[in-house]
Amino acid sequence: MDGVPFLYHATPLHYLPHVGQSGALYAQSILAARNIAPRPTAARRDRMLGLADWVHLSLTPDTPLLRDKLRLGYPHALLVFEREAVLALPQVALLPYNTKAWRSRTACQPVTDPLEKAALLRRHLETGRFPSLEVLVQYGLDLTFLVQVAFATDEERALMAALLGALGLSFPAPLVTAPALFPGAEKYVSTTAEQIAAYFEACRAVGSLLPPPAIPFD
Repeated sequence: MDGVPFLYHATPLHYLPHVGQSGALYAQSILAARNIAPRPTAARRDRMLGLADWVHLSLTPDTPLLRDKLRLGYPHALLVFEREAVLALPQVALLPYNTKAWRSRTACQPVTDPLEKAALLRRHLETGRFPSLEVLVQYGLDLTFLVQVAFATDEERALMAALLGALGLSFPAPLVTAPALFPGAEKYVSTTAEQIAAYFEACRAVGSLLPPPAIPFD
């Protein structure tokens, strides 16, 4: 998968079962109402930039966010979507700059006009301009166009598959081990594996998905 026909969203491994249960990705404003804590750093930026109502997706799996989290040893999964199908949705916008590149509120206004979106995306694909371009989906994105759920290691994929099976949950796309999609995967070593395994075991013990515990991920 070369990143051209797909869109990517990275989520902490211990949050992934909740995505499967809800059948959708939700913006930070929606998650906060459900008592699911967003990334503190991202939440602050999105509030200041007026982007808390948007789900962020990238055109490449190699993003500063995912590279940084794997460097810190925080397990993440990648949800991979059909690019053209998502871009055709009415509630989609483009953001010229990744919020970690932090410009200004003016520079981070979502582009919603269809002609402007098409021109911006074309410039990005043809010239490489706006290398941190993001795709935004307002409020939520269901899993209709999900292609696969990718994991950096087979151990993490198996751990997730076992939990989903035990709780009768599933994704409408396969779980795959795909380290090539994860930047720096060759050096990645989880620092929270035991905490995540303990959380999953607690969920299995009660037979339902418990609220996400305070496991570091940001």
